[in-house]
Amino acid sequence: MGAAEEQRSRFKLKSFLPILEWLPAYDKGWFRGDVIAALTLWALLVPEAMAYAGIAGMPPETGLYAAPLALIAYAIFGSSRHLDVGPSSAVAALSFSVVAGVLGASAVVGGAEWVVLSIALALMVGIFLIIGGFLRLGVLADFLSRPVLDGFVVGVAISIAVGQLDKILGFEPEGYDFIPDILLFVKNIDMIHWSTAVVGLISLALLFALHKFTPKLPAALIVLFLAIAASTLLDFAAHGIHIVGEIPAGLPNFGIPEGLGLDELLAVAPGAIGVALVAFAESVAIARSFGTKFGYEVDANQELIAVGASNLGSGFSGAFVVDGSMSRTSAAVGAGAKTQMVSLVAALAVLITAVALTPLFHNLPEATLGAIVIHAVWHNISFSKISQYRSITKLDFATAVVAMFGVLALGLLAGLVLAALLGLIVLLFGTKHRNTSVLGKVPETTIYRGIDHYPEAETYPGLLIIRFDGALFFANAHDFVTAVRQAIAVADPPPHVVVIDGESMNDVDATAVITLKEFQDQLLKTDIQLRFARVKSHVMEVMERGGLEEAIPAEHFYPSVQAAVDAFLTEQLGK
Repeated sequence: MGAAEEQRSRFKLKSFLPILEWLPAYDKGWFRGDVIAALTLWALLVPEAMAYAGIAGMPPETGLYAAPLALIAYAIFGSSRHLDVGPSSAVAALSFSVVAGVLGASAVVGGAEWVVLSIALALMVGIFLIIGGFLRLGVLADFLSRPVLDGFVVGVAISIAVGQLDKILGFEPEGYDFIPDILLFVKNIDMIHWSTAVVGLISLALLFALHKFTPKLPAALIVLFLAIAASTLLDFAAHGIHIVGEIPAGLPNFGIPEGLGLDELLAVAPGAIGVALVAFAESVAIARSFGTKFGYEVDANQELIAVGASNLGSGFSGAFVVDGSMSRTSAAVGAGAKTQMVSLVAALAVLITAVALTPLFHNLPEATLGAIVIHAVWHNISFSKISQYRSITKLDFATAVVAMFGVLALGLLAGLVLAALLGLIVLLFGTKHRNTSVLGKVPETTIYRGIDHYPEAETYPGLLIIRFDGALFFANAHDFVTAVRQAIAVADPPPHVVVIDGESMNDVDATAVITLKEFQDQLLKTDIQLRFARVKSHVMEVMERGGLEEAIPAEHFYPSVQAAVDAFLTEQLGK
């Protein structure tokens, strides 16, 4: 192997394993800040992980199990220097939805079959993401529009918060579903377990107060240990307040659990595709935001592999789906995080917690875990994120609202599918509706502009110049022809030549080429010629392969609009 080939191989390996790039170049001066950031991350992760395990319908300890291998895998494969990957509210809720859908009404939340399918889902999400990375499908991150994603996130946050009311209020009303009707709680208000409600509401009030007045302190960890202390001293369990109870100490059982086979993997595969899309979209959006802030690039294809590897790590640890966390990443950056060393140190701290510290959580009230979840997702219930689109475009505002209500009305998984379809519909409408302008020559220049905005622009009797903006393809080819027909109909005098300015026509497909050929044949019957100017090279190649030159001679393709005008005027002088 030559020196150049060896250098290319090393570059490819470093691209695939970013840790080989950042770890050898690690500055020892960063270690103190990274350790402090890791401890900050640990303080947020421990209570949140156990709370999010509850959202996924999993035992509390699996929240701890989900983190270590996920953090280590992302540190090895991730292209972001700052992203924290671990349990999160949105994908935990989606995990619940998928598993509940597979098991049906007979599902025992947290039972052996539930746990196996949750692990299977994490593994399938990991497999799909890694396959997507090797297929270079990172471009999919750009196909979920911000309005759709914001509406979906707000809907998920509302459903998660309302879904914790049974823990806070100490009762589950009749007819309760994963996304409950809040009116059921009002109707059955007499069923509230007031001792539980007091614990939950005090926990929630403390979380918001600490966050507001001491934002640098780990509010979730402080409230968690205060609740444990109060529960121990006042014997909450004796008063009917549900506590977490015994959490197994020790390392998770790494590997494939008993009872997980191909049938289980295939059962969750359809739902895994949707969960994988959300996990990736959220993670890469967070990673890119911090990459922009600190001036480095985030590789979307590498992020597919990294988040996929993190989910495989979580699945092999006996846990559930994971993805990037905005709140924990922001907290770590605020504490001085420089590199993914933060994730490696935090993984070690969580392992120590799982091995030696789980007995501390025995008396933790479930109402406090519910309060931690509500507080964690509260910042995502931001209606201003949706209302901001009202002043931009009505379509974006409408899609954000529909995405939000889709989650609330149809459920998380169906809401996710609806949000994805909305994104595709918005994309299709955005590419379908393109501007078609009649051009004229700006006086004393050789520049051609739309006569709607430049009424003084000069036009030529018998010649119609039209510019089409955007890709010409199957969805808008008919619209284009209709617009040209309308322009011909109102032209005075009627044109003999129509010149299409192709400068803004950035792509064309087979349907469009065939439509243009048919349109030329129709125009010739009325003694009108169709010509083109400034057609891009790659568009011209498609037109040639589609046989457009059989209908329109090569000499009727001009390098500029002015050249097309000069040719027309010369022809008129020769008549």
